[in-house]
Formats: sequence, C-alpha cells, structure tokens
Amino acid sequence: MDKDNKLDAHHLLEKHGDYLYRFALKKINDRALAEDLVQDTFISAITARDSFSAHSTVRTWLTTILKNKIVDHLRRQGREISVFDLVSETDGEEVSMDDFFDKAGHWADKPNMFPNPDSALENKQFWDSFEHCISRLKPQQAEVFLAKEVHGIDNEEISVNYSISSSNIWVLMHRARILLSKCIELHWVS
Repeated sequence: MDKDNKLDAHHLLEKHGDYLYRFALKKINDRALAEDLVQDTFISAITARDSFSAHSTVRTWLTTILKNKIVDHLRRQGREISVFDLVSETDGEEVSMDDFFDKAGHWADKPNMFPNPDSALENKQFWDSFEHCISRLKPQQAEVFLAKEVHGIDNEEISVNYSISSSNIWVLMHRARILLSKCIELHWVS
C-alpha cells in the first residue's frame, strides 16, 4: 500500500481509530473528550499528511499527535477556571455573575493580583526555604551557584577560583537550578 493510501482519512480511521480512542480514554478517562481528541488528531494528521516522512509508522505518528493534543488539553485545563466553578451555589444561596461587578461594570471586589517577584524575594519565608535548599546541594554545586547567581562572578573567574572547566560550570549550574527549583517548590509556601 502506498503512502497516499495509508494516509487516506477512511484508512486512518479504520486502521487506527479504535487504538487511538483506547489510548486517549486511558489517559483522560472521559469518553466524550477522548472522542474529541482523537477527532482532532485525525484532522491534524490529514492536514499535515504531506509532512509525514515515514521515519516512523503511521500509528506512532498518530499517537504522537494524540499525545500532544492530550498535553495541550491538560495545560489549558490547568490554566482555565470555568465560569461555572466561579458561579455556583454557596450555602444554599444562588450566586450570579452580576454579584462580581458593580453597576458601572467594574469589579465589586478586585481579584488578587499575581505576586510581585521583587516582593517575593523580600519574603523571609522564601529566603528560609532558599537557604534550606542551598544546604541540600553538593558543596561545589552550592558554591558555584552562589558565586554566579548571587555574587555575579563570571565563568572565567569561577573557573580559575574553583579549578573547573567552563563546561563543568554549566553542568553544575544546570543541576543546581533543577534541584533548587524542585526543592523551593516543595518547601516554599507563598
């Protein structure tokens, strides 16, 4: 079977539809959403079929598209708040969207702003968490991180002071950033 026949819409659906649906359902656990994501996958595949290079099987290609659709959905879901979640029954009292705004259309009670990064740095709790997390790094990782990020020392000077190569500095900094990021996320309650 040639490439064009393999990528025909009917063939894709017949050969791969059930597999993709089961895959999506396993990941999402919502039948209607799984159907929608598979449908979006087929639309994307048919639209991009000329770019299919046959370096992988058609099923692998379709599954990759579907995985991306699932990830996109989960990201959107994590960022979005449904209006129905905002406007719901509380203590038996019906709440409407009008309760959020005054007669001029302005917020009745302004939503909280995202925290200012500068004020977060001044936050004692942040610094306590940062110190705790720095102490959990290997000594050389901590020293190089502090030299570069806190004291602003350039790579050349760090290389001379610690007798390490610039590529080793990069590796130490990369690992320190990952470990600090995870540690601060776990220990800093803003």
